[in-house]
Amino acid sequence: MKILIVIGIVLVPAVMVLFRWMSARMKLLIDALGLVSAFGSGILTAFAVFDIRQHNTVYETEVHRVFDSMWFMGFSSYLGLYLLARLLWDVLKAYREEDD
Repeated sequence: MKILIVIGIVLVPAVMVLFRWMSARMKLLIDALGLVSAFGSGILTAFAVFDIRQHNTVYETEVHRVFDSMWFMGFSSYLGLYLLARLLWDVLKAYREEDD
């Protein structure tokens, strides 16, 4: 299972870069989903911290409940892959500009 995770972490951003390069619409969709994921994970994290503060519970143990949320895991998973894809995109773009 761990090898599949590593393969996914390498292949999915590479495919995202390929889609960004092939189509302006795919580029817009990938970037829009990245933006939604950033806001979604940020909002869910803020709600979790707010609930912890509101109920005066122990922060160190209760904050981990946000990781059980499928929404949070979905947003954060896409955001991580999106950030890797953007980093790869920028590296490739800088490499191509350097060759000119």
